[in-house]
Amino acid sequence: MRSLASNLILLIATFIFACTIEATNIIPRSYIVEYADADNHDIINNDLSQYQDLYNIHHTYSSAIFHGMSFSLKDPVHTKPSNHRLVPVAYSTVNDKTHPVFNHLSIHPAIKRIYPIYKVPRPQWIPNIKNASHTFPYANQDSQILDIHLQLGISGKDILIGILDSVLLGIDYNHPALGGGFGEGFKVRYGKNLVSESSDKENGLTSLGKDDPYDPCTNNDAGHGTHVAGIIAGYDKKANFTGIAPNATLGFWRIFGCEGGAGEDTVIKAMEMAYEAGCQIINLSLGIENGWPEDAMAAVAENLSNKGVIVVGVAGNQGTNGVYSQNSPASGRSVISVASVDNSFYPANVMDINVFPEEYFPYMFSSNTASFPNGTLASIITDGSVPLGCGNDTTITSENSNGKILLLKRGGCTFDEKLTTAKEVGAISVLFYDPEAVNNALVVAKTKNDSLPCASIEKKLALKIIDYYSTNTQLINVTFPAAKQIVIPDTAGNISDFSSTGPTYELDLKPSITGIGGDVYSTLPHHIDSGWGVRSGTSMAAPHVAGCAALMIEYYSKQKLNVTSSFITEHMQNHAKIINAKSGIPEHPIVQGAGLIQPYDAIKSQVHVSPSQISFNDTASLTEYKTYSINILNSNSIPLLVSIENIQSNSIQSYANDTSFVPTEPALTNGSLTVELEFLPKRNLLLPPSSTTTVQVKVVLPNPNQLFYHYQMYGGFISIKNVETAESMATIPYFGVLGKMIDLPLFDTGYPYLATTSNTEKRLAENATFNFDLNRKVKTKPTIVVRLLTGTAKIDVKVYNENEECLGIISGGPWIYNQRNSLAEDNYDSNISWNGKFIPIKENQDEIIIEQEEPIGDNSTQVEDGTYYLYLRALKHFGDPDNKNDWKEWKSGPIIVTN
Repeated sequence: MRSLASNLILLIATFIFACTIEATNIIPRSYIVEYADADNHDIINNDLSQYQDLYNIHHTYSSAIFHGMSFSLKDPVHTKPSNHRLVPVAYSTVNDKTHPVFNHLSIHPAIKRIYPIYKVPRPQWIPNIKNASHTFPYANQDSQILDIHLQLGISGKDILIGILDSVLLGIDYNHPALGGGFGEGFKVRYGKNLVSESSDKENGLTSLGKDDPYDPCTNNDAGHGTHVAGIIAGYDKKANFTGIAPNATLGFWRIFGCEGGAGEDTVIKAMEMAYEAGCQIINLSLGIENGWPEDAMAAVAENLSNKGVIVVGVAGNQGTNGVYSQNSPASGRSVISVASVDNSFYPANVMDINVFPEEYFPYMFSSNTASFPNGTLASIITDGSVPLGCGNDTTITSENSNGKILLLKRGGCTFDEKLTTAKEVGAISVLFYDPEAVNNALVVAKTKNDSLPCASIEKKLALKIIDYYSTNTQLINVTFPAAKQIVIPDTAGNISDFSSTGPTYELDLKPSITGIGGDVYSTLPHHIDSGWGVRSGTSMAAPHVAGCAALMIEYYSKQKLNVTSSFITEHMQNHAKIINAKSGIPEHPIVQGAGLIQPYDAIKSQVHVSPSQISFNDTASLTEYKTYSINILNSNSIPLLVSIENIQSNSIQSYANDTSFVPTEPALTNGSLTVELEFLPKRNLLLPPSSTTTVQVKVVLPNPNQLFYHYQMYGGFISIKNVETAESMATIPYFGVLGKMIDLPLFDTGYPYLATTSNTEKRLAENATFNFDLNRKVKTKPTIVVRLLTGTAKIDVKVYNENEECLGIISGGPWIYNQRNSLAEDNYDSNISWNGKFIPIKENQDEIIIEQEEPIGDNSTQVEDGTYYLYLRALKHFGDPDNKNDWKEWKSGPIIVTN
């Protein structure tokens, strides 16, 4: 369970807009302030001069995309009368709103918004088979990159791409494929280091200064930025490696140190630097799981996009988390959110098995394994399975294991415990598989340096070995050749299982498009696998799209066509390739966006459709039509006769049945519900040359009596087909929700409830009395436990006395833009604790009463002895905060406070 005080975020009056992420991601006492006008910094600074010892400024922002600053609060000091020592005034994170600096800013007319700062985790990627083989990263039939390079002579020349994602870890710009240097005349020409000197020093490194974005990290999980840069613009003829836009110019802003994450304010500062450096494209292979577009990073990324920069971000690697698991900053409305599809091949270490000739099988070393011995595989099969290999496993003996390779399954104990067991019986090494693996994924085992050699194999191979040993007595011999092989994965061309599902909580269609992100071969720092390797993640899919954007910009520039960044984004989506599920039916748009990016098709096409995606939103009534307009531009010199068709996807079943409102995780993507579309003035149209034709699209909603699951998300693609050739000339993804979001239950059955801080799982009876004795040494606070089934834009908790008079709000609230809870143990529910204090508010309003013009210290008020009640309100999805009926309310039992 996690604390709602840190899981959710606070709002003062109308000034703070942010979103919910994991508790550990909130940076205590740190905030971003957005100014109402560009020149407000000096005004704010002067007004805060009396508090100069109470806050530290981290970054200031003064560009066309954002004006403001980030800062952290410090405690004021009071003189203690007894010994005249200066002692800090105690503040907690939840009481920051009573801090004089925060208090001053929250009511200052020059302040537009205040955001809390979240810690952006190091970018997620999935380590793949270690290798140093050299090959072109994509098949041309998947990417169309070679077609553009060879047929059009386009390679990204003179296009400046800013990288803030992999920048996260810096870049090895000395890599031959990345130009071998930094600065004027090199591929990596611009950049800064935003990591503090002290952070590098903590990791035993010497800082290269603020002007050098080089990646000095030596740990094996470094190299994220170098890998991303190679995908975008790498080139090494000897290695037979060509990135997407090999002649593009790169800018790098190092945000992350060798360990841990970075604050959103630092990411925003890097965005500003990239914008001011003149980047036409900014790639952000980073993010926080956040389905609300109101997050600070998403808002600034949106501003960048509105200024003409193509901003590319990741959909996220939370593919098992169900709907609404998009990441910020890509949740910004006009930011390109990129999903991932698995590559069609990759180079890998493989093993040979004598009883399965003419086949090869990939494997993955553990974290501390560099080589693997050839040998005989022990035959230990019990009840159709292999052992776990934990300390109490009696099936493993010296007689059946000495001098052999053990095959074990994951689970039951740590990898090191399994290796200890293997070493005790004389085994020479261990292979293991994950019986719960999805799509035969390989797993990296974290093992100690003195452990036996250890590697993972695919689940399908393990089952094949088990089946063989169940009926054969001939022992299996395994060899590990040094040469790499090209592996064709079973999942080639499929949506990656880690790729996050949309939409946003505002029902914006996300992801926008798909790139190749599963099993991508690219550059790494020289100390890792000789500078080359395969990695997976939406972090790899985003640079695929960013590189394609560079090719399109160069092409239109050479053609002297003045196109906007929004035109390029729409054109990418118009001409993406629809990705089908295994059933042959298209994957839902909130899984793949518009489809796999096809830059050559986009460049060559003379048909453009705007908007390039449609969200029909939710359904106020199942008997009403939903209508949208699309504009079809025919840039050809001849008219085109087209037919407009509806390509339907399977629906997303957000909930498992018609009685439960607990979201399915992962989302069920094989629903049978579809909708019909009507096109006005008609389905077949003659598009005049060099002109735009407007078409009305109407959704014909299904019979409500035929709905077996509630709140299904329908979807599909509108296809503009050439009648003469039957060729699809453009497609537009669409989706909508069957149901009224405001009627969706906010809380799971049995929630909220009152508990104690010492045992939040034990719920008190509905009207039970809570005795809150503030004199006790160990105070057990009353705690509200909440489980959200859907996102809510605002939660507040107010304190009432026994006369039903509202005293104020509890410290830490209200909380806004909150994500739903999930099925994961650490996010199953959230809690709000009350310390017996309240902050006064005006009657029937949320505005905090400021009793002093410049209050000093904690101005929250301790309640007197008596009986009190906590009133919790949560705004329904799409609810109007000014409409009382749009709130879900809950009242606690009596809380008797003794001071």
